[in-house]
Parts: sequence; structure tokens; C-alpha cells
Amino acid sequence: MKLKRAVLTGNIIALALIALLVTMTGAEAKQQGKLKVGYTPGGASILAFVAQDQKLFAKEGVEVELVQFSSTGDGLNALNSGKIDIGISFGTAAPLTFISKGSDFTIIGGALAGGHPVIALPARAGQFKTIKDFKGKTVAVPRLYTADVVWRGALRRAGIDPNKDLKIIELKNPPAVLEAVKSGKVDVGIGASSIFLQAKESGLAIVGWSNDFFPQHPCCRIVAKGKAVSGDPDVYRAFLRSLLQAEKIKDTNSKLAQSITKRYMNIDDNLAATFVSEPHQHVSVDPDKHRVKQMWHELKDINYVTSELDINRYINTQLYRDALGELIRRNPKDRYYLNAKKHFEKQNN
Repeated sequence: MKLKRAVLTGNIIALALIALLVTMTGAEAKQQGKLKVGYTPGGASILAFVAQDQKLFAKEGVEVELVQFSSTGDGLNALNSGKIDIGISFGTAAPLTFISKGSDFTIIGGALAGGHPVIALPARAGQFKTIKDFKGKTVAVPRLYTADVVWRGALRRAGIDPNKDLKIIELKNPPAVLEAVKSGKVDVGIGASSIFLQAKESGLAIVGWSNDFFPQHPCCRIVAKGKAVSGDPDVYRAFLRSLLQAEKIKDTNSKLAQSITKRYMNIDDNLAATFVSEPHQHVSVDPDKHRVKQMWHELKDINYVTSELDINRYINTQLYRDALGELIRRNPKDRYYLNAKKHFEKQNN
């Protein structure tokens, strides 16, 4: 009898130890790692703000440090040199251009589609109704920015020669475009999401959107170093899960998203509401592989890049698929995530 009790006690202790070990392993697995995340303060940064504020990164075991940049080029150079781990709002055209020149970048998700304003002084606003109205004008563009590429693509399709039919002034970043328009040095500027609010505050007219040139064009893809993604995919999956939950909050609780945006961007209630609810800015974590490939061909068609790379090798949709799949596993009846799955299958398969 004593022997049986001893065996039984031993089994209970062993089971308890196994349970404790499983619990510890689960806790350790949740601590995925640390990521330095680069951004510019535009529409694509909203999800990062929400995820950070609502502790979604912490929930998924990722310690995130947000690092702000003034231009896409500066952010991607920082990613290239290893100073940051992820870029979330550095466009689509710029990462693809870096890839064409040999950078080890991988697109693992999205943040924003469309959403870049075309700006002009109010007195000149009536001059711009169609793409053909750019003929004979002086236009400021932010070099390497997605809006510049989709606009040039529209010029090409309209039969307008950018070298003969108008004057293009290339500037480093969207704030420089804003200043060129305000000062009257140019007739119109191809802007970016990051200067949307400043343009409105400055009294400039929004005469069009990048969506007019390429509907639902991808912008602000989530970009990481290919070797880093291969070496530690779990932390990037966790990052995407965090942003997907933030996307749901932004789409289903706009008041909360506006409050968070107000605090993180230090703007008033009206501007925050305008920024979060602007219909031309479509926020989504979906990588949208089909349109990224379309953008790649657009870049080559306008001679922005010259490359024979297979761009499929630089777009990783599996991480997003896994991240979304895990959220559906946790919430099998959640319509938001189930709809996201339908969109993913349409835009990436």
C-alpha cells in the first residue's frame, strides 16, 4: 500500500512538473523579441500608434521601439544599415527601387493603399481636373515616393512626355513639395499622406489624389531585411498579428483610433478625425502581392528602375497568412478576420 501511495505521489509530482514546464515554455515562447520600427508620421503610421498604445505588441510578446524619420530615403537607408528592423511607412516604390539595386529587403505586409494628396494654391485649384491638365505646368514631386511613380505612370498612359510636355522639379521629401507649392514656385505638387494635414492647415487645395492615377495602389508596405525574416520569423509574425488587431480597432472603433492619433501626432480633435476617417486613405496590413507586382512593372515602364529580378522572391505573403490564421484560430467566428482572409486570397493567390 505504501509503495502504491509513493508511486501515486510521484506521478502527481511529475504531472505537476510537466504542467509547470509547459506553462514556462509558453511564457518564454510569447517573448518573441525586440524590434526597432521606422516610420514617417502619415496614414500608414496609425496602426503602429494603435498597437503601441493598446499594448498589442506587448500582448504578442514583441517589444517595439518606434523611430521617426523625415523622409522615405532616410528610413530605408537606416533599414539597409541595420539601424532599424522594420519600415512601415516608406512607400512601395522606394523599397522596390532599393531591391532593384541589391538591397536585401522583403515585403511582409501592408499599411496603406492610396491616400496621397495632389496639392495646389486655391487660386490654381480649378486648373487641375484631369491628368492632361498637367501639360505645360511646373510640378513638384518627392523623388522615390510612391505618389510620384503612380502619377508618372498616369502621364505615360495619357501620352504625356514628362521631359517635353511639362517641367518636373524633384525634391527630397513631401514637406519640401509643400513649401514649393505654398511659395508659388510651382503650379502643383504631388504630395504624400504625411503632409495631408499640413496642407489643409496651410489652406492649400486638394485637387486630386494618387488613387485617381492608380486606384487602390499599394503604398507603405511593411519592409524588413530578408535575412532577418528568415532567421527569426516568429517575431515578424507576432508583429503582424499586433498590427492586424490594431487594424480591426481602427476600422471598428474610429473614436479610439482618433484619440490615439491625436496624442501620438500632437494634433487637435478635428484634424485627428479628418486624418483617421479620410476615405482616400485605406489602411490594411494585407501585403497585396498582385498590386505590388503591378507597381514593379509600373516602375520599369517609366524607367524608374531597370531590373530583371523576379520580384516574387522579395514578397513574403506566408507570414501574413500565418498571422491572420492564428487570429482566426483564436477567434473562429470573428467576421473581421474572416473577411480579411477572403481579401487576402483574392489579392495574393
